[in-house]
Amino acid sequence: MLVGLLLSCFVSSANSIFNTTVSRAYTETLRLKIANGRSLVKKELQLHPGNAVALLVENQQDFLTLCVQQDPTTYEHLLAAQEDRLRKITALTEQSPWVDYSMAEVRLHIALSKLLFDHKLAAAWELRRAYLQFVANAKKYPSFLPNKKTLGTLQVLIGSVPDTYKVFLNIIGMKGNIQTGMANLKTAATQENPFRQEAVVLLALLEHMQEQGKNKSAEATLTKLAKSEPDNLLFSFVAMHILKKNKHSEQALQVYQQRPAGPAYIAFPYLHHMAADLYLYKGSFANSIRENQLFLQQHKGEHYLKAAHFKLYLAHWLNKSVKQADHHYRLIEQTGRSVVEEDAYALRFTEAQTQPNRYLLLARLQSDGGYYREALTGLQQMQLTQSTPKAEKAEYYYRKARIYHGLEERPQAKRGYEQAISASENSTLYFAPSASLQLGYLYLEENDKKKATAYFRKAMTYKGHAYKNSIDAKAKLALLII
Repeated sequence: MLVGLLLSCFVSSANSIFNTTVSRAYTETLRLKIANGRSLVKKELQLHPGNAVALLVENQQDFLTLCVQQDPTTYEHLLAAQEDRLRKITALTEQSPWVDYSMAEVRLHIALSKLLFDHKLAAAWELRRAYLQFVANAKKYPSFLPNKKTLGTLQVLIGSVPDTYKVFLNIIGMKGNIQTGMANLKTAATQENPFRQEAVVLLALLEHMQEQGKNKSAEATLTKLAKSEPDNLLFSFVAMHILKKNKHSEQALQVYQQRPAGPAYIAFPYLHHMAADLYLYKGSFANSIRENQLFLQQHKGEHYLKAAHFKLYLAHWLNKSVKQADHHYRLIEQTGRSVVEEDAYALRFTEAQTQPNRYLLLARLQSDGGYYREALTGLQQMQLTQSTPKAEKAEYYYRKARIYHGLEERPQAKRGYEQAISASENSTLYFAPSASLQLGYLYLEENDKKKATAYFRKAMTYKGHAYKNSIDAKAKLALLII
């Protein structure tokens, strides 16, 4: 009798569990079948309103909807719903790793939602509180794997922040460490837990970001994951992203064309924007135009609008449709914001008020898509003369080096990078720092650590160029590996 009473007390107090219904709701949510996930989690919360894990999955549905659709008209409502869930979880008296983890995770969702809609100060405050909660959870529940997933991710990202900002983060208690973070993330990705797939995705993406040598393995992991779950739209997006980053455009287009679709999935307009890039690289200008037009019709957010009009300008200009090209050129300045790098680049292009060099533009696009032979053939038709502008000469050498690098013809790539550095001398062109970074990678692959270190450090010495923060961050991360 006493044993039965004690057991019933224990069971009734352990409300926060990742049960079968929550698991199904989470799976549907991760597939971006948000309506299906909402229906399942609603049933769970009707039976167990204090299940913190169910509240977390429900919150994930709102968070993913905001991230994917970026609709400002739904922001206030979905943010309020997230804050209400945080209050409910905080009010729970249950002592459980799931409660504390859900609290931290929902707070992180709130922080990132605010950041997405440019409420930076409020986002920073919530991010700090979330991070400190994850740290406290790690001390209280050191073997709880879901916490290692998110804490590890944050440790890596904070550890990757440029030194100029790191001092401030240290002052407010947000200390990152790349090695510790990757170890935490790897543990969550390699041991069974309900959020293992999330950890696998995050680990692959961060390895791709951190280590040049992990590009192929990250791609293999994410494409395998997408193939194993062909009905998962989120995994299709991640596979497209990594293939596009690795300049495997044909494979990325195949993933796009075979992506799951139907009324069960939430609209994902950004996929059209990605596809537009892939078609542009391929020289399929009509398809690129169509995809970006679909993106502009469906996308309700303020990001990527300048980039979409810029790509539409390029596609029309390369297709010799001058009137349409001019129309989209004007819209670059008139629409959207310049917060994300794509939009900022588009705006800088209009501010420079220069028409692109057709040879260099095609070489860049084809090279970005992995069409190296076509890029090289086209670029070799460009003749350098004494009257060739400095910027075009520097870009010519840089593009040729990138093409040879992609073709794995190392001596020609090295020579081209050195020529790009020399041609960019006494300027704020980004070709010299970027060429230095790429030379660092080449020498690191050859295990010539002395030269690799010298070039990574050289990359960070250049000032005033458009990609200062990102190139410095990449060089710094590479130096940590050596």
